[in-house]
Amino acid sequence: MHHPDTLPTTFTNEESEALSARSTEYSLGLNGSGPVNRFHHAKGRNLVWTQAGLRDFFRYADPGIRDATGNRLDIHLVRANEAPEHGTGWHRHKLGFHAIYMVSGWARFMYEGKQTFVETGDFVNMPPGITHYLFDYSKDMCFLEIAMAGTVDGMIPEEDVEPYCETPAPTLWTDS
Repeated sequence: MHHPDTLPTTFTNEESEALSARSTEYSLGLNGSGPVNRFHHAKGRNLVWTQAGLRDFFRYADPGIRDATGNRLDIHLVRANEAPEHGTGWHRHKLGFHAIYMVSGWARFMYEGKQTFVETGDFVNMPPGITHYLFDYSKDMCFLEIAMAGTVDGMIPEEDVEPYCETPAPTLWTDS
């Protein structure tokens, strides 16, 4: 038996291709729909945080899951970049599955008129089409966003969504 420290830490290109080929063969047998996904391992320390996302007041890190799953699943990290001023606005997504897991910090959301406080360790599943608004968050907020059957880009913008209610003011950030 190998000690974990003596095991290889990553697959070679050939090993990764062989594993992906086996996965494709298996998935074809399951549903006949073609390749579902390929093996992919993204190291957290190598993730690049950018503003290339829906909102400029957040930073996004894409671990490559969308590419690895043939656009069937999108998983990315979102973290606070600027203090909340206006939040996301009321919106909803055309998704078969949409959820977040709060990695650090906290955020306040409105889900169809009900205020919800989400903190480190919380998981939120949002049914398709639920109208929501992220209006407040901490400096250290970071969440994992998971979307299936589409992407979070399939958003119905706030101009096309009727607000449920007034949204409370966000918390001001301080240097302390």
